[in-house]
Amino acid sequence: MKMRIIDITKPIEKGRKYYPTLQEPQINYVKHYATGHDHWVSSILMPLHTATHIDAPAHFYEKGRTIDKIAVDELIGFAQVLDFSSEKVITKGLLTRKNITTQIVLFKVNDDIENYTYVSEDAASYLVHKKVKILGTEAPSVDKFGDKTYRVHKLLSMHDVLIVEGLYLKNVEEGIYLFVCAPLLILGVEASPARAFLIRIEN
Repeated sequence: MKMRIIDITKPIEKGRKYYPTLQEPQINYVKHYATGHDHWVSSILMPLHTATHIDAPAHFYEKGRTIDKIAVDELIGFAQVLDFSSEKVITKGLLTRKNITTQIVLFKVNDDIENYTYVSEDAASYLVHKKVKILGTEAPSVDKFGDKTYRVHKLLSMHDVLIVEGLYLKNVEEGIYLFVCAPLLILGVEASPARAFLIRIEN
């Protein structure tokens, strides 16, 4: 028996575009060997919604929890990976064909920064009905690009469903895995970059 760990985090890269309307990460040297220092110190400036990140309910619900109010044990549990990579939109009809058995679901999808697979409002309602606590996706957003109503974000946030966007599931097959996601402990904000991985016990 052995434990297989799969990193499902997208890296944070200087100058890379993660969402069309958000600025790219800026990574700069405060001190560096090349500038005559005897050690290396860097700084980073970027939106909290960069690469793999968690949206706390406060992102789209004024009374929702901020990222520091989410307990660590809420971000560890069995997750079901569902493959919708050939779909443009994930609907309730598609979800009902899957036997969802966990409170964490992760969508393997097309993650193009504009033409990504998004989640329909009826699908989000279905997940709330199924008592899903975490919805994860490879896409940079659960809402359709350009839809300024943000109905899916708002619906999930109002029901205290955590949203993990920007996952990397390209090499992951459908199935049940142990999911671990660790955001930074930043006080009083609506989101945080995160490191996420899956664990599977194999014989």
